[in-house]
Amino acid sequence: MDTLPEITRTPFLRALSGFVEEARKDASHLGLMLIDLTNLSRINHYHGYQTGDAMLTSAHRQLLGISKLPDTVFRVGDHRFAFILPGLGNPAFIALATNKVHRVLEEELEVDEQMIAAELKVGIAVNRLGERDSNSMLATAESSLAMAKLGIYQRVEELLGEEEDDKADYQLEQRFAEALYDNDFELHYQPKIDLATGRVSGAEALLRWFPDWREPVVPEVVIDLAESSGRTYELTRWVVHQGLRQLKEWQSSFDVAIALNVPASLVGNPDLAPLLRDAVAIWGVDPTRVTVEITESAIIQDKQSGFNSLLAMKEQGLNLSIDDFGTGYSSLSYFKHIPAGELKIDKSFVATMMEDTQDLELVKIIIHIAHQFGLKVVAEGVEDQESLTVLQRLGCDYAQGYFFSEPLSRENFEGWVCRWPGLN
Repeated sequence: MDTLPEITRTPFLRALSGFVEEARKDASHLGLMLIDLTNLSRINHYHGYQTGDAMLTSAHRQLLGISKLPDTVFRVGDHRFAFILPGLGNPAFIALATNKVHRVLEEELEVDEQMIAAELKVGIAVNRLGERDSNSMLATAESSLAMAKLGIYQRVEELLGEEEDDKADYQLEQRFAEALYDNDFELHYQPKIDLATGRVSGAEALLRWFPDWREPVVPEVVIDLAESSGRTYELTRWVVHQGLRQLKEWQSSFDVAIALNVPASLVGNPDLAPLLRDAVAIWGVDPTRVTVEITESAIIQDKQSGFNSLLAMKEQGLNLSIDDFGTGYSSLSYFKHIPAGELKIDKSFVATMMEDTQDLELVKIIIHIAHQFGLKVVAEGVEDQESLTVLQRLGCDYAQGYFFSEPLSRENFEGWVCRWPGLN
């Protein structure tokens, strides 16, 4: 009987590096696909984790059948697979492989009309003649996947591009370290609205990178570049200090708190709490005005180390928020032990709750249970007045979303706060 494949990111990176070396020696072409089952969390909620696990198992089996080669198919995330395609006779053959993956998986994962169908998004990268390294390939595939999730699909001809385009993609990995050293990143700020008072209670700091030599780099790719290059801690340190520096500047004119995101891979890192403690001391800010957002899945991955890290941060007076709540595999029973004061309902539920009664019920349940445990609730992804009205009626404490504002640069955020009229 097939078993659910384990998440094997390190073996995948090792295998990809090996295939890149082979392509370089043989002067052959190498392809990479990142395949994401984007709505698996909803399938899990509606039909149970057993159904979702069965889909992952089936997808893995089908990809192995397509490849027929060892060490080319890996599960690299909760609902993501990596598929390495060595020895492409022509780099454009990646298009044929992508079409086959779509066709086979969509047929295999087709379910009856009473169930939610699996949604596939695929990102691709091509390494012609082994000229690029594995990090560059992965960054390109991640960027391609992020664009696919936004509904922007690149033609293979565009992906292959001209020599200068390939050079630019290769430079992405190389210039990441330079950008970190040169403070070339930015923080944008999305307002957080108190639904009881209507005032702006805080801002979530969100990382942005706008290189002057190419289009903006999506945040997910920046995080992956940091992880693949071993600079996640450095990038997080930059975000923390930049965010607290901004909070210090605002203290005299804006009564707002700030929320900072911490990558999942750092949650159990013993250096995280000291980093935050030192940054608070350096910038002289009130720790109660700082919220650290950590994803639900990050806590689940390493419960003991994660809990110890959270306890250390709470002892410093920092606020803790559980981000993307509802998308993980957690049991509610252990949430009474988490030293957090807030959870954020994932935007995938908020965005569809007016059309989907099951999502609406989930939002109701999350708000109720959170309040029972003494947690405040933030709804992410509020897009319209109707959703806002329902959330207020359900007793949700805070809200974020484009109905209020997109993430804004520092200058635009300050102007927006000055003009904000409050809720009617």
